[in-house]
Amino acid sequence: MNWDTIGQHTNINLDLFLEITNFCIDSSYFKFREKFYEQTFGTAMGSPLSPILAEVVMEVLLRTVTNKLKFPVPVIKKYVDDLFMALPADKIEETLQIFNSYHQSLQFTVEKESDGKLPFLDTLVTRNPDQTLSTQWYSKPISSGRLLNYHSFHPTMMKVNVAANFIHRVKSLTTSNQTQNQLENNIFLHLRRNNYPSSLINRLLCRSRTAIPQNNRQIENTTPNVHPSATDPIAAASTSNQQIQNHPSTESLQYRSLPFIAHLSPTIASLLKNDFPQVRIAYKTLKNTKTILRSVKDPLPILDQHNVIYSLSCKNCQQTYIGMTRNQLKTRMNGHRSNIHEYTKHIQNNKTQTDEEMIRLGEKTAVMKHIIENNHMFNTTQPKILDRTNRTAKLPILEMCHIASRSNTVNHRTDVDGLSTTYAGLLHSIKKSNSRKRHTTTTIEQMSTEQTVQNHLPQN
Repeated sequence: MNWDTIGQHTNINLDLFLEITNFCIDSSYFKFREKFYEQTFGTAMGSPLSPILAEVVMEVLLRTVTNKLKFPVPVIKKYVDDLFMALPADKIEETLQIFNSYHQSLQFTVEKESDGKLPFLDTLVTRNPDQTLSTQWYSKPISSGRLLNYHSFHPTMMKVNVAANFIHRVKSLTTSNQTQNQLENNIFLHLRRNNYPSSLINRLLCRSRTAIPQNNRQIENTTPNVHPSATDPIAAASTSNQQIQNHPSTESLQYRSLPFIAHLSPTIASLLKNDFPQVRIAYKTLKNTKTILRSVKDPLPILDQHNVIYSLSCKNCQQTYIGMTRNQLKTRMNGHRSNIHEYTKHIQNNKTQTDEEMIRLGEKTAVMKHIIENNHMFNTTQPKILDRTNRTAKLPILEMCHIASRSNTVNHRTDVDGLSTTYAGLLHSIKKSNSRKRHTTTTIEQMSTEQTVQNHLPQN
């Protein structure tokens, strides 16, 4: 039904498009307690395809249902699966039945206005005596009222933006006759409950008075803007706008993220700003729900994981090999074992290190070079995962960092040639610090052992 619109944005035909879509929907499954479960209806929660299909389905449903109605609908607004409609009082039940008859799995409920008021998302819409509509910010009775707490471990800039965006949203959604003092008192109390300092709240409120003039406007019922918060409020923040406007070309801007470490991360961002003015830095927290809460999902076996940095231990010495793979780890281990099997065959055929086949085999990986030169063997059945990432572009950098931070690797020197001198200097300092700690620990253990031996020696 929507192919005329969708087809303008792709070069593939309708049959192939439907085949790809069906494949994405039908391939949703998960594993729990050693059993595999397949999605039997609808789309999987968290799938990138789910919100797109939900939007398409709602558009088709709304178009189909409104064509069946025998009366005009003066006001209809949609946000995902929530609808705001103005209907004749005696047509509400009839409209609900038509909506619910579209599909048995898509069933709607209705909420009618009470005392001329109707909540819609975070907006309370009021019908005035002159039949105009006015709105104000609305919070459900069950709402916790939590925002990012001011005492949380986040950059101060992020917390200030949270408060500024909250003020912007509340004032933008409020077009009723609520006085400026009443509105700002509600905002003040809400932010204070989240431990924002009074002085900061007052400064932000003062700034908002010039940014968003309150004229107590009313919205005509023909074009009610009942949910302006559907747009991105962060994009409207004054600080973000100033950053983009000050740059000559927004097309050349690049965005990167850094883990937030107090005092250190802002300093790094400041240094990067001087050398890379086109780069915008955003901070991310190292602690999230994934690191705090225990996962209920079955852990993915080590050999089935991909996009990882791994290490192999030598069976005959303390050396290790560090590598990376974008494929499943078992595929990479099969490659190592294939090379070792080829080496074993050469040994059985009395090949020496100077043979061309052995030289070629030793040039494949640092693992094979160590095996051939020392007649050692690596444990390829129990690799250890050192790091992982969902972005394959990060893998080479992570691999070089792990190689540079260890002193007992068999990797080639050229494996870290692409590492930035800044990273190399930091990793060298970390390596020296760890070496000192190990040396101190070893010395303490030796002293403890000597003291124990002395305590057990017979006294003359």
